Amino acid sequence: MLNRIRNKLIPAQEIGEEVDNIYAILPPPGTIIEVATEEEMEKAAALEIRHMAFMRLQEMNIQFDGASYKDLLKEFQDFETDSSKFWRGVASRLSVPYEWPIRIDYANGPIYVGEHELYEEEENED
Repeated sequence: MLNRIRNKLIPAQEIGEEVDNIYAILPPPGTIIEVATEEEMEKAAALEIRHMAFMRLQEMNIQFDGASYKDLLKEFQDFETDSSKFWRGVASRLSVPYEWPIRIDYANGPIYVGEHELYEEEENED
């Protein structure tokens, strides 16, 4: 598999290769690095729905009593555990660092590098 970095094709990093800085090999945003399985697409969609529900709940600025707060905290912790486990599995399957901002288009299947500020366009030399 090849990745496109700064408009040059380079071989994808294999697990056994030694890398000093995981961000040095991070492709630019939008780079498709693999295709998700059906199971990954379904799980990514389910996690996104939970995430959006929690975000909307936070935006409502609702006051909770102690018992409700503990229940909600447990739900947040379960979500974070499920999300972390899922993305660790995807990163492991792809042999990419967990810290990379990878995303799944759960409608069409590509796994791509999400937005990040580490990519710098090469300057045109005129």
